[in-house]
Amino acid sequence: MLTIDPELELKLKALAEQEHSSPDEFIKRLINHYIQQKQESELLISLVNDLPKIACFNHKDPLDIQRKLRSEWN
Repeated sequence: MLTIDPELELKLKALAEQEHSSPDEFIKRLINHYIQQKQESELLISLVNDLPKIACFNHKDPLDIQRKLRSEWN
C-alpha cells in the first residue's frame, strides 16, 4: 500500500471522477500510457542508431555543410 499526500489524493480522486473511473483504474491507465510512450521512444532511438553512416559526413560537420550550401544560394 502506498501513502500519498492528502492534496495529491484529492487531485487524483477529482481526475478519476472526471474520467468516470476509480483512482486505481486511473493510475493503471497512466502507468500503461507511460510504459507505452517509453517503449515507443526507445524504438525511435533504436531506429536512429541503426541508420547507416553516411561517408560524405566523415570528419565533417553537417550543419557547416548546410550553411555553405545556403550561402551559395544568396
